[in-house]
Amino acid sequence: KEGLHDFLHISDFDKLTIMKILDRAAEVKALLKSGDRSFLPFKGKTMAMIFTKPSMRTRVSFETGFFLLGGHAVYLGPDDIQMGKREETRDIARVLSGYNDIIMARVFAHQ
Repeated sequence: KEGLHDFLHISDFDKLTIMKILDRAAEVKALLKSGDRSFLPFKGKTMAMIFTKPSMRTRVSFETGFFLLGGHAVYLGPDDIQMGKREETRDIARVLSGYNDIIMARVFAHQ
């Protein structure tokens, strides 16, 4: 499917796209609240979650959401990955993208 493959900030989307995303999120939330667990778009998929800036709410919401949609999330905290110190960011991205379908990052700076 063509489209955006990565983004750093919500401003990377236009207003119409944001509205479509929010509408779809409301539909999926209603489906899950109804107890229907048949919608599994991430079944068999993995997501690497890089956290250089720890956040309990972000971690729990991503892990839980990805699980409810059929996927498996792998948490990588500050002690697991030291971007720019132990390994270069481009090397980390290359390795993680080879093992994971999605990479998300909670970081101090977006560059």
